[in-house]
Amino acid sequence: MKPTAKTRARLAAARALLDTPPPNPVPGQTAVEVEEPPPLTCDTGNPVCGAPARPYPAGPRCDRHRPYTYRPE
Repeated sequence: MKPTAKTRARLAAARALLDTPPPNPVPGQTAVEVEEPPPLTCDTGNPVCGAPARPYPAGPRCDRHRPYTYRPE
């Protein structure tokens, strides 16, 4: 099937967009500014434990409060 004139024009416009150079970056601005997330702390207990934790489906848990199914035997 041969492309129509309208399709050829749209493809030519798309190719022209791809051939244009990217815009100049703003001076002093980085491409992406990334902040490090805070370390995970255990959110179990009353009062909240607050110990360093690992991620689990139930939420961040420390070794003492980790889910029973994940404990090694």
